[in-house]
Amino acid sequence: MASMGTSEMIFFIATLILSVAVVGVLGGQTSHLALSMQDSAQGTSSTIQTDFEIINNPSQIPHIGGYVFYVKNTGETGFFFTNNSVSVLINGSMLTGSAVSFTTPGGNGELMPAQVGEIIVNATISSGYNQLTVILNNGVTRNFEFQIQV
Repeated sequence: MASMGTSEMIFFIATLILSVAVVGVLGGQTSHLALSMQDSAQGTSSTIQTDFEIINNPSQIPHIGGYVFYVKNTGETGFFFTNNSVSVLINGSMLTGSAVSFTTPGGNGELMPAQVGEIIVNATISSGYNQLTVILNNGVTRNFEFQIQV
């Protein structure tokens, strides 16, 4: 009879050890999932709060030392507006280096809410209809169809 009590106690202790191990693994996975969701929510929040519009007249693009496109920050937060943080494409071709430059009202490279910055394109753009694509470093993208008249 004593051996029966001993074996039951061994099974009970083994069950407790196994239960603690399962709880530990599940708790760790739950914590990992919660942290991942928090990181994802912060990234989504940044994207939602960042917004801009290209506010040119599509049929009259000014040419002052290059084609000038006006970008207005319509979001709730400022964003960097430089060659390193904004990608510019004309008809699907990326412009880099001296082919594109950016100006901001403060001259500090950051476009704050309600401010208007300039993208100056120093490249040849064919006459007719073209498309400008502006992509911020957080993925917010705007397309703008415009016409260059001869």
